[in-house]
Amino acid sequence: MRAFLVGAIACLLSSIAVAASPDVTLMDIQGHPHHLSEYIGRGKWTVLTVWGPRCPPCMEEMPDLQKFHDGNHDGRATVLGVAVDYPSFAPGRRDEVARFAENYFITFPLLLGSDEAFTRFGGAELLGVPTTVIYDRKGRLVSRHVGRVSGDMLERFIKKQEQIEGIK
Repeated sequence: MRAFLVGAIACLLSSIAVAASPDVTLMDIQGHPHHLSEYIGRGKWTVLTVWGPRCPPCMEEMPDLQKFHDGNHDGRATVLGVAVDYPSFAPGRRDEVARFAENYFITFPLLLGSDEAFTRFGGAELLGVPTTVIYDRKGRLVSRHVGRVSGDMLERFIKKQEQIEGIK
């Protein structure tokens, strides 16, 4: 199954032709606004996961994303979470997201979003959660994947893209 999902991410790479905007502003769980451009296109890969605190696959995915985030403190990549209500895709609830982050020891930034916000920064309709979008070092949206991903999948995807671009 894992090989299939890696292939799915790679296949989506070539199908993204819609421009996405990192200029979307979302609130964090403390109520402070953040522009996605604070995270995207800053010289490192940005793995943005759209998730819901009551979504079983999202709950399974989060510890691996935290591990990926922890393993990339060298500045190569960062993880950013955008929480939506599950299953409605309405804006995420601050109390639920904060409780989840505490219970799962999540240290990467968590913002509150919705399906409408995803359409602006993800360049497509939100079809399910978790959904992962990957922006390259220059801030270009290079991949969109609906379904669970692992840190290993992300590492392999980024490594392959860097080889294609000639980056070491």
